[in-house]
Amino acid sequence: MLFPFQLKSTKRGMTMAPRINVYSDIACRAVGAPTPTSSLLTYIFADECKSPAVQARASKIQASVLTIMNVLSSASTGLWSQWGDHRGRKNVFCVSIVCLVTRELVFLFVSGSATGREEAFILVGPVMEGLAGGLSVFNGVFHAYISDCTPDGSRAKIFSAVQGTVFVGLAIGPWIAGGLTSYTDLTPYSMFYISIAIQLVLLFYTVFIFPESIRAKHQHSSRPAVGLAAASDASPSTLKEFARRFTAGFVSPITIFRPRIVERGTSLTKDYNVTFMGLAMFLYITSTAINQLKYLYGKNAYSWTSEQLGYYMSLLWISRAINLFVVLPLIVSYFKPKTPITGVSTPESIVLELQFDKRLAQGSLFVDALANVLVALSSSEVAFFAFSAMSAFTSGGNPALQSLGAVCLAALGYSSEAGRLFGAVGVLNAVSHSISPAIYAVTYSMTVSTHPRTVFCVAAGLLLTAVALLGRIRAKGMSSGY
Repeated sequence: MLFPFQLKSTKRGMTMAPRINVYSDIACRAVGAPTPTSSLLTYIFADECKSPAVQARASKIQASVLTIMNVLSSASTGLWSQWGDHRGRKNVFCVSIVCLVTRELVFLFVSGSATGREEAFILVGPVMEGLAGGLSVFNGVFHAYISDCTPDGSRAKIFSAVQGTVFVGLAIGPWIAGGLTSYTDLTPYSMFYISIAIQLVLLFYTVFIFPESIRAKHQHSSRPAVGLAAASDASPSTLKEFARRFTAGFVSPITIFRPRIVERGTSLTKDYNVTFMGLAMFLYITSTAINQLKYLYGKNAYSWTSEQLGYYMSLLWISRAINLFVVLPLIVSYFKPKTPITGVSTPESIVLELQFDKRLAQGSLFVDALANVLVALSSSEVAFFAFSAMSAFTSGGNPALQSLGAVCLAALGYSSEAGRLFGAVGVLNAVSHSISPAIYAVTYSMTVSTHPRTVFCVAAGLLLTAVALLGRIRAKGMSSGY
């Protein structure tokens, strides 16, 4: 039933490399490179477009696009999640797809335009996508839809399989795009047409075939709606109330990471385990934004074509899929503490699972940091490929962190709040991706002419800090109120 939505990941993989080309194209024109007399691709990869000035400008354009989208997404994620709880998941899916079609239309227009206003017009796409919540909302609602349709206890395996399936779609996309551009007359920018067609098919499927997961009695509950649902009925005289609801919709999801009061012996104390996990998750998500710079760095450092860049992206996605489908399940099978014979978790078994998730998350993040350090120290194209793939094999960090958060809540007696982690992590994603492009773009633009691989050291530093925060999580002395 959910398989057609894998097409979304496939089309995303098909257009990732062309988007990098669009950023370089706009930057090349902005710094005053000569107008192309041959094909657009010849223009993009001309010598004038390989200068440090163009590379720095392209990274800033990319950062502007990502920052605007994620700032708006961070403000709207909580609202859309609440709106979907009351009005249905399908409605949120439809809004998301329509805004993604608009974004692709903007990229398509900019890729063939030479008006001099492309740098400003390209921002229309991320504005539309950000208002719809971007990938944070789509992924959050996607997980919520699966939760609606599956019984308790089976979701962890399903979420892991779904994430692996998404990576498979992302890995297939560049190969499809490379084959189409190699054996047909299509250009890399033709992928935007195909992406739009796929999105329209998904929109038709969602509207007319895709079943709603929330029962009608829940969609039209007598309980007053919050966020967008309530704001849609607000009048101008209630602007202050709307602002209050908007702020609450943004802030309320992340309160899941607040310190908890627990009993330890005869006294009350604050437990910061979930807080440390949230901070570590935030730093981890911020570090993953380096992947976008890896694409830009590889293209500029090794003069990759759009097809070669697509194959590199595909290698990373395949590595992530293999890790999630093969490596991580093997690690879990051999090292995860065994479930009690009774099938009911005890406080002791919860502590053991917490320790396991903590070590798994720490190991994944440490190897990721090591891979980024090795990328920074290497200079050859082969080493860049190898260490990038090594970093991709640490994709288990995200599910390990989310599992750790759920176990921390269960150990404190708040297992009923585990579902709120999805919305909270979505907000963390949006906020992190709002600031991370600026961090990497500023670093890259300042060091691109001297040592462009400095940005990888920044990512490694964030990951090592996250590992240290995870080390602060303690299993001993936790509440037995589970």
